[in-house]
Amino acid sequence: MPLDINLLFAAGVVELAGGVLILIGLWTHLASLLALITMTMAYLIAHLAWFPALNGGEMAALYWAAFLVLFTFGAGPYSADAWLELRRQEKRQNKMEESA
Repeated sequence: MPLDINLLFAAGVVELAGGVLILIGLWTHLASLLALITMTMAYLIAHLAWFPALNGGEMAALYWAAFLVLFTFGAGPYSADAWLELRRQEKRQNKMEESA
């Protein structure tokens, strides 16, 4: 019983925190990787048959595919990750200009 509660708590934290991070586009690769692992575990633990349409695991499989796309391609140009990367590049550029 305690293991079930711990897994449910961990899944809840990953889904809540990961969902917020993905929503704002911050640390998208890490958040989607953790969500991918969570969806894989949810599918393997809660839906024992292999075909999602027969075991009720179609939502876990759908979320898994969506998180895989986010992990592969990232959040896009209008995300907090892209904004932070732009700021880092500007700071590097300014340092290079100052040292030259």
